Amino acid sequence: MANNNNGNLEAEVRGNRGILYCRACLHRHGELIYYAHCQSQCAVCRSALDPIDFPLPAHKVPAIDEVLADSAGSFWLKRALRGALTRDPVDAANDAEVLAKILDARCRHILRS
Repeated sequence: MANNNNGNLEAEVRGNRGILYCRACLHRHGELIYYAHCQSQCAVCRSALDPIDFPLPAHKVPAIDEVLADSAGSFWLKRALRGALTRDPVDAANDAEVLAKILDARCRHILRS
């Protein structure tokens, strides 16, 4: 981790602790497959898993209209988004951030179990 932009890169990698991936599938097929810490081998190629030691790629945030128009999109997400659009945007964003943290913590707890 020699590249250190104000510690951002190192902090991002530290935030990925506990997430495993298959180095072989990533290098051979260009696929980044995530695994819980309790798994020991890749489901695809049976290789040993490694902890994530790099920052994960940034994902494009879809526009509101894209989410609402997506026929394959989650009904729960669409309903929550429509409800949030009627609220004060700061309150809605703050509540969504808290909800995301709660659900993330729950997910990580379940994956560690």
